[in-house]
Amino acid sequence: MENESAVVYIVDDDEAVSTALSRSLSKRGYRVQAFDSAEKFLSGFQADLVGCLVLDIRMAGMSGTELQDHLLSRGVVLPIIFVTGHGDIPMSVRAIQSGAVDFLEKPYSVELLAERIEFALLLCRDQMEEAARKKELVARYESLTPRELDVMTLLVAGAADASNKVIAKELDISHRTVDDHRARVMAKMRARSLTELVEMAKLCGVHRDVSIETYEDADARQCS
Repeated sequence: MENESAVVYIVDDDEAVSTALSRSLSKRGYRVQAFDSAEKFLSGFQADLVGCLVLDIRMAGMSGTELQDHLLSRGVVLPIIFVTGHGDIPMSVRAIQSGAVDFLEKPYSVELLAERIEFALLLCRDQMEEAARKKELVARYESLTPRELDVMTLLVAGAADASNKVIAKELDISHRTVDDHRARVMAKMRARSLTELVEMAKLCGVHRDVSIETYEDADARQCS
């Protein structure tokens, strides 16, 4: 297990439960940090570390589901395992639909919890790697000049049909200029193919539906 740098956060206002669980998980090799309220957790956790959150539903002050909503609103990547002694089906469904890894009712076995923690930590690593990849991708996208953005938008909108000749006509620039911009777009985005560039554009939020007219279409209208 790669638990040395990962953190298992426990947020439970029952001190006896929190202490016992912290000791049990620590013996299994986990790095554990426990908090008796959601508010204290928010002031103490590190969002840049791989981790997961073992979270009680019903607590004084901010509830477990309110904390989940707060983390989601901030875009925090932290898988949550809810634990509660007062669960119900609607509550568990809401938690899972909002992205919780699991919803365990007390009393639960520490072995089962450890299994879910392992899954949650793997999920967190994957999510953080994906978030880092997207951040780097967006940085590449933001390095494009306005004209390069125009060319990229037309490229991904027309995909394989977006020839340099058509793009030149759309932008009222020369074919050679499109060649230059297209080469720079592919280089800056580090795209090995047009298909890969289309996938990158989706991740960057480029969804503009641009209609690219072919010369055949234009000629057909002019002759009609």
